[in-house]
Amino acid sequence: MQQPIKTATPIDLETRFRALADQWRRETGGLSSISQKAAHPAHQEIIGMGPAAIPLLLRELQERGGHWFMALRALSGENPVPREYAGRIPKITELWLEWGRERGYSD
Repeated sequence: MQQPIKTATPIDLETRFRALADQWRRETGGLSSISQKAAHPAHQEIIGMGPAAIPLLLRELQERGGHWFMALRALSGENPVPREYAGRIPKITELWLEWGRERGYSD
């Protein structure tokens, strides 16, 4: 008899996300390269969580900041940031949080 496939509950997903986000922060805090940060295994695993991670990423971005923009683009297929704001982290953060509110991902 085949065992049923266990799916992650929202609590499991959030717990795993928190652990990965903390690991990512610890292990990439000293890096200046955004591409190196994005290539980190914890960052990649968060992307692998799929669209269910979008609200978690937006909450993390709002509460603790961070360069989560590549993950948000990968998961959403969107980029609400016009080119003229490149490098302006506070503005990019504001635009992503606004994007999330408009789409019902956050309050």
